Amino acid sequence: MTCAQSQQGMLVISNDNFLVGLLTGFCVANNFSFRSLPLANPLSINSVNRVCQVVLIDFRSQTSLAMAPHLDVLREINRQHGIPICAIYNQYDPDFPQSLPWVNYFNDADLISQLDRYLTQLIADEGNAYSERRNKERRSAMDRRGLPALTNQASNNHLFSLNHNVANVQKNFKLGPFDIDGNSRTVFCNGRDLALTAKEFKLFILLAEMHDQVCCTDRIIEKLWPNTRRANKSDLYQYMHLLRKKVEDDPDNPLWVMTVKGVGYRLNTSKQGV
Repeated sequence: MTCAQSQQGMLVISNDNFLVGLLTGFCVANNFSFRSLPLANPLSINSVNRVCQVVLIDFRSQTSLAMAPHLDVLREINRQHGIPICAIYNQYDPDFPQSLPWVNYFNDADLISQLDRYLTQLIADEGNAYSERRNKERRSAMDRRGLPALTNQASNNHLFSLNHNVANVQKNFKLGPFDIDGNSRTVFCNGRDLALTAKEFKLFILLAEMHDQVCCTDRIIEKLWPNTRRANKSDLYQYMHLLRKKVEDDPDNPLWVMTVKGVGYRLNTSKQGV
């Protein structure tokens, strides 16, 4: 977990218990803190604490007039604290107005996949900002104390950099119909870019490392979520479902990402795809 990610939290404003449960599991799986409020609750700037880094509000089944008080408060939260505001709308409502420039809009089709991409980028941006702040602090320290004062720190940073690079060697390789580009973290199936999210790519690589062999469920969970003990088989099933939707022509009858009942999963790389 990065320093930026460890401070991430989500506030969800919705009356949909299924959505709240789905996002609770999503946040647990991604090491996010989570809080939910019903739409009927009054909202204030103090409703969003400092740990919260994104607010998600459910616009489905609500009129613009009914949402107006919430939107006024959310606009101030965004303006004062720079916290991103996201809104969910019904995919079957083509007339839904996406007119507020400070709101990120998501339709409710494949919502988890959309959020995964968005939050991955949000975490990356936070990480880059953190790195920039650390670099400024080091430059400031150098200006105040001179280079010798930073010698030991630079040595430690160099050792960390070496270990980090060794642990993240990227390579390109081919498995059956799959072409894996480790540098760009993309996977192609018969020439088609699968457009995997960061978590989906990591899941695919775990299966690819043991292709045509069974990768047990507990090992996958341990590797995908190393910093939490709250992730479980339901979280893995959710991501496996998302991965199959991108890999398989018919996710309900998979040819490539196979389930080995009671054990785990296997990436089939044979030409026959059976």
